[in-house]
Amino acid sequence: MLNAVKLSKIYEGGKHPVHALVEVDLSVEEGEFVAVMGPSGSGKSTLLHLLGGLDSPSSGAILLEGKVVSSLSDKEATLLRRRNIGFVFQFYNLLPTLSAEENILLPLLIDGKKPKGHEKEMEDLMEKVGILDRRSHRPSELSGGEQQRVSLARALITKPKILLADEPTGNLDSKTGSQVMELLALLSEEMKQTIIMVTHDPKAASYADRLVYLVDGKIRTELHFEKDLPVPEKMKRILRNLEKEE
Repeated sequence: MLNAVKLSKIYEGGKHPVHALVEVDLSVEEGEFVAVMGPSGSGKSTLLHLLGGLDSPSSGAILLEGKVVSSLSDKEATLLRRRNIGFVFQFYNLLPTLSAEENILLPLLIDGKKPKGHEKEMEDLMEKVGILDRRSHRPSELSGGEQQRVSLARALITKPKILLADEPTGNLDSKTGSQVMELLALLSEEMKQTIIMVTHDPKAASYADRLVYLVDGKIRTELHFEKDLPVPEKMKRILRNLEKEE
């Protein structure tokens, strides 16, 4: 589904260039749920931004279903993001003046599509993420967990090939965060949704199929989990890996 080949990113401008990513190779299969962890400054967010077409690599290539996307023009990259990639952020990024359903339908409007033809899809998504009864509420009338569910439905309304999540539980309490992670794992399993998630939270990472651990812009270790391995056992393995890294 997605391949990063010798992906590097160098930020110029200061006295010394910052090597945020150094020749990273990463392959993600269709329907796979990958968590990316690492200390601050390890290159997690840079990797996510490059994979999502929000930034361009200094060298290397990104391929989506075999097509090189890292060398697209700004217009082409915008269309790629709009139609193939869904984003979920820590702070939801919902428009405060729009209702939940209007926020969810917004990506279709931006892409020039008429929402009326997609109302059934929207309702199915809202039911799947558990917010159908909150469809007319504005963000200020929703809890943090409900807002993140709206954000998730909005990211999925375009049926993206890849869902990129940047600290999706970072602004939620532990219980609500677990509910959101259970939902992401369910989407990966039932809808075969490909997910790449950046997180600092070992518990959130334990819902993924694989953990990629970055240090100084390089992949230090990878943990592959057996399909039916329980979340608590995954978390134990992640914590053991973190202890070794420290």
